[in-house]
Amino acid sequence: MDVMVGIIGGDKDAAEVLFHGMKEFPAKKVVLIALKAESSTVSSIQKDLAKFKIPVDVLDIINPSSLEQVFAAIQKVKEREEGNRVIISVDTDYTSSCLALSAAFVNGVQAIGVLNDEIIAYPIMKFSYYSALSEKKIEVMRELHKQQEYVDFDGLAKKIRMSLPLLSYHINGNLKSTGLLQLGLVEVRDQGQHKQVMLNQLGKLLVKGYVDYEKTKKG
Repeated sequence: MDVMVGIIGGDKDAAEVLFHGMKEFPAKKVVLIALKAESSTVSSIQKDLAKFKIPVDVLDIINPSSLEQVFAAIQKVKEREEGNRVIISVDTDYTSSCLALSAAFVNGVQAIGVLNDEIIAYPIMKFSYYSALSEKKIEVMRELHKQQEYVDFDGLAKKIRMSLPLLSYHINGNLKSTGLLQLGLVEVRDQGQHKQVMLNQLGKLLVKGYVDYEKTKKG
């Protein structure tokens, strides 16, 4: 079963775009990710779809410009609709559209939009390199998430009881293995004679479970 997800942000044409998309991608169910302030738009969509006996679920968010909230909402939809094909209509206000499209790409979900009054289906671009994440790398990321700031390599190695060379390997990688830095999940800087590392926004989303990945035993 196809499930259509609509992002109802500040764009007053979001409902029109949603219905336009459903003509090309007929769905048996609709999920609206919406600001509470847009309740009138949501009610209007629900009434229109009720005529066709299409159920509508609503996920309220406080800030559609929040990367974390949009990613969390889309991940929740994926979990609830496991086994169904999820399609995200990403055309709404500019910021919300960008965040929704990013969430779709990262999690391998079909996104659709409007270009020159025509519905387009964006390529599904799941970032399969997250399969390079080993249990040790996840352990490093979880500790960094607790810190919420730059930490010295030495101090981090002691906290997770890992040798400094091994920690450096997991962060920086080598010719045979991709590190967290190359995967775009951490930021590294030089602070005097010390190297420091911090989990970035995408890394935080992954640790919180808002980005799909597959674990490996090694690497």
